[in-house]
Amino acid sequence: MGREANLVAPRFARGCRCFGAWLGHELVGYGWWSKTAEWIGEVQREIAPGAGEAYIWNCVTLDPHRRKGVFRSLVTSVVVQGRAEGTGRLWIASMTGVGGNAIEQAGFQPIFRMHSASRFGLQWLRVRAVDGVHPNLSAAASEAMSIKPGMSVRRSRQKKH
Repeated sequence: MGREANLVAPRFARGCRCFGAWLGHELVGYGWWSKTAEWIGEVQREIAPGAGEAYIWNCVTLDPHRRKGVFRSLVTSVVVQGRAEGTGRLWIASMTGVGGNAIEQAGFQPIFRMHSASRFGLQWLRVRAVDGVHPNLSAAASEAMSIKPGMSVRRSRQKKH
C-alpha cells in the first residue's frame, strides 16, 4: 500500500475492511469498506453510513495495472460481497471522470455532483442534485453526508484516514 502503509493498522483497528485485487500472487489494486464514519478528502466532508449501510472508499489500482479493468472488478466484487452479507445500501464517492462508468456498471447511481476547491485556507463546495434521483435516495445521501444542494464555504481541513 506504499505511502499509505502507516494508515492500515489504524483503519483495521476502527473496523474497516480492505479488499484486494490480485493477479496471481501480485496485488494489483485494493479498496476499503467501512460501516462507520469516514472522511472524504476530496470534498472535505465526512460520510456516516446508516444502519445496514457501508461506504466503499480509497480504491486504488497500482500504476502498472491501470486501464486494465482492475477498478471495475474490485468495485463489482465488493458490491457482490456486500449483497451476500445483507448490506442494504452501499455508498461510493467519485471525482468527475474517474471510474464513473465502472461505478455505474457496478450498480451505483449518481445522486450529487460536487465541485470542491481550496484556496487561502478556505474550502468551497458546490453540491448539485442529479436530475431524476428518487427523493428518498437524495434525502438519505444528504443525511449520510450532512450536506444539501447549494454552495458552502468553510475553513479547509485535511485529515489522515
